[in-house]
Amino acid sequence: MSTGTSCAVVTGASKGIGRAIAVALARDGWNVVVNYSHSEGAAKETADAVTDAGTRAVVVGGDVTDASTSARLAGAAADLGGLGAWVNNAGISVLAPIVETSVADMERMLAVNYMGTYHGVQAAARTMIANGTPGRIVNVASEAAVQTFRYLGAYAASKFAVVGLTQAAALELGQYGISVNAVGPGTTETDMVMAERRSEVSITGDSPDDVRASYLANIPLGRFCTPDDTGALVAWLVSPAAAYVTGQIICNNGGSVLH
Repeated sequence: MSTGTSCAVVTGASKGIGRAIAVALARDGWNVVVNYSHSEGAAKETADAVTDAGTRAVVVGGDVTDASTSARLAGAAADLGGLGAWVNNAGISVLAPIVETSVADMERMLAVNYMGTYHGVQAAARTMIANGTPGRIVNVASEAAVQTFRYLGAYAASKFAVVGLTQAAALELGQYGISVNAVGPGTTETDMVMAERRSEVSITGDSPDDVRASYLANIPLGRFCTPDDTGALVAWLVSPAAAYVTGQIICNNGGSVLH
């Protein structure tokens, strides 16, 4: 979709899936606003990778739970060629039984995973509508957004909410030529997932190898998702090939959850 003059915002892009998305978009000609919350150095590495792919990048720090962060990201996109795509990737998780999940952990997951996405959708839509230009919004959910798992109930609830928001936004924004979709990555061995795995080991008493093997055994394609898998899917969703796709969640999970 990009000609090298349009800009994509990627939240939570300092590492992992966010970095892979930013680089995949750069390879397709998008300039990228790289958002981070804590790791400025890592975000600059992502920006360097975007530059190496042949486009421009700017790094913007800020917590997505604060609506002013989304406003600053939209402003940065305007300075980098104009907003054409927005990817709400920032997310956190806490793996714990429902009865042991603290209110603080639940509220933080809702704040980052849902409200952070909500602020991003609003900022992206308002900017695109004001500019009179069609665009693409992609929300990074999870396969747990269509089928929950033991010990991930609170996290899944926040991601189910993202899917509901995605569908509603698609219905309302289609008249402006704006598509809104979600992606549902399967188990990806990022820092977040490795922290989840340590929690599961503590809860169950199983060995790390056994926990890992139990997840892998449920994936028909026989391997875990990689950040590049999700980067490629997001790049497709903002490409001309996906011009008629909206209101969907597409799970890239090797078949572990069928949807």
